[in-house]
Amino acid sequence: MDKHMRLPFIAFLYAFTLMAETAVAAEPIRLGVTTILSGPNAERGLSERNAIEMALKHINTNGGVLGRPVEAIYVDNAANVNKGIAAARQLIDKDHVSVLIGALATPVTRAIMPVANAARIPLVIDISAGQEFVDAAGVGGFDYIFKTSPSDWDVATAMMQWLKTHDVTSIAILSDGDTFNQANTIAMAKAAKEVGIEVIAREEITEGEVDLSAPIKRLEEAHPDRIVTLLGRSNQAFFKAYEKSATDIPISGRIDFTAALNTLTPKFINSGKFDQAMGISVFMPTVAKDGLAAFIQNYQHNYGTAPTQRSIFAYEAVLLIVDAVRRAGNDTPADIHHALKSTHMASLLGGNFTMDIHNHPHTNLQIIGLRDSKITQINSVTNNTP
Repeated sequence: MDKHMRLPFIAFLYAFTLMAETAVAAEPIRLGVTTILSGPNAERGLSERNAIEMALKHINTNGGVLGRPVEAIYVDNAANVNKGIAAARQLIDKDHVSVLIGALATPVTRAIMPVANAARIPLVIDISAGQEFVDAAGVGGFDYIFKTSPSDWDVATAMMQWLKTHDVTSIAILSDGDTFNQANTIAMAKAAKEVGIEVIAREEITEGEVDLSAPIKRLEEAHPDRIVTLLGRSNQAFFKAYEKSATDIPISGRIDFTAALNTLTPKFINSGKFDQAMGISVFMPTVAKDGLAAFIQNYQHNYGTAPTQRSIFAYEAVLLIVDAVRRAGNDTPADIHHALKSTHMASLLGGNFTMDIHNHPHTNLQIIGLRDSKITQINSVTNNTP
C-alpha cells in the first residue's frame, strides 16, 4: 500500500475504532428483574437469571440494540410480597430501568402489577402462569402489563380443544391438592365445559396418599372417555397404580412422561397399552428441534444443566423486549410499551408473539406421547380462544 492510500486507510480505521469504542461506552439500556434469588426456591430464580444473561450475551455480542449494550439489574424478592414491592420500586425509582421482568412467585407478581402500571413502566410477566394476569392486563385495566408465557387457561383450552377434535365427550379429573394443580383442575374443567366435554368425576389426592388404586377405580367406574391427570408429587404413585389397574381408559392432561418412563415397567410400555396417553406440554426439551434445540444445547454448554420452561420463557422475554426497543427507536418506557403492543416476533416454541387485547400472545403448545418407548411430539397446538 503506497503512502497516498495509507493515510485514508488509517483515517478509516481510526474512525471505525472510535465508533466501536463509543458503542461500547454508550449508556446501557437497563432491564429490571425481580425474581427469587434466595430461600428454598432460589434455584427457580437462578434458571430464569441464567437464561436472561444468555440472551443478553447473544444480544451484546451482536452489537447490542441501537448501538447500546443491554444490561439486567437483579433485585431478589425471596418470594415475599413486601420485598417484591420494594424491589420493583427500587428498580423503577433508583435504577431507572426501562422495563421490568418478574416476579416468578405468583403473590409477588400480583403485588407489583399496580406498582409498575402506576409508574407507567412496562412489566413483562415471563413466568407466573395464572390466567388472572392475562385477564387484568391490557383492556383488563393494567395496560402496562404484558403476560408473555402461556397461562393455565391457554394450556387447558388447547388440551380440551384437541380432545374435542378426537371425539372425546367425557373426562374424569385426577389431581394433586396443591395450589398449582388445583388451579389447573379449575381451568381444565371450565375449558371442557366450553367445548362441550362433560366432567363426570373428580378425585383429589391428599398429601401422603400413596396407594391410588381406590381413586383410579372410582374414576374407572364413571366410564369417562379419558382420565385427565394433573399431578406433581403423586406421579410415581399414580403410574404404579395405573399399570396395576389394567384399565383401558387412556390418560391426558399435563403428563410427566419422564416420570412415566422411570416408573412403568418395560413390559407395560412395550405392550402398547400406554400409547394412547396424550399429554400437553409448554416445553419439552427431549423433542426440541431447530432453534429451540440450539437454545437447549447452548444453555447446557453455559450452565452444565438442562434448561427448564422458566428458562425458555425468560430468554424469549428478553428477545421480545429488545425487539420492542429496536422498533421504538429508544428506551423510553412509553415508546417501548407502544412497541410491545405491536409485537410480531417468532417464538422458538412455535407460533408468534402477537399481542391480543390483553397484551398476551398465544404461542404453540405440544401434544406429547410415547412412541417406541420414546417421548415424542404428536402435534403442535395453540389456544384458539381470543
